[in-house]
Amino acid sequence: MPRTAATPALQPSKPSRVLTSVVRVLFATLLFTAAGMGVGLFLGILGTVVYGTIKGGQIDMTNAYRHVAIPIAILTGSVALIGAIVLEVRARARTSL
Repeated sequence: MPRTAATPALQPSKPSRVLTSVVRVLFATLLFTAAGMGVGLFLGILGTVVYGTIKGGQIDMTNAYRHVAIPIAILTGSVALIGAIVLEVRARARTSL
């Protein structure tokens, strides 16, 4: 039997596992926040254009950012952060058993 087949697999150290978990949580949060910002901005622009068409007059696109896109990005980022933390804690609890 080859020597490499007989040696047990090395387990990652605790700091390494914590660091990878933190990086995964932050990456997922950033990804969902960016997606929320994009979707929120799209919906905000559509809503602003529809409102401007119905109401008439000048269209102020800064409202799409301020009142729609940023709150949706904050909301999706917060939900993604909490969800990613819950999933990582579950995964770590399952692997430590």
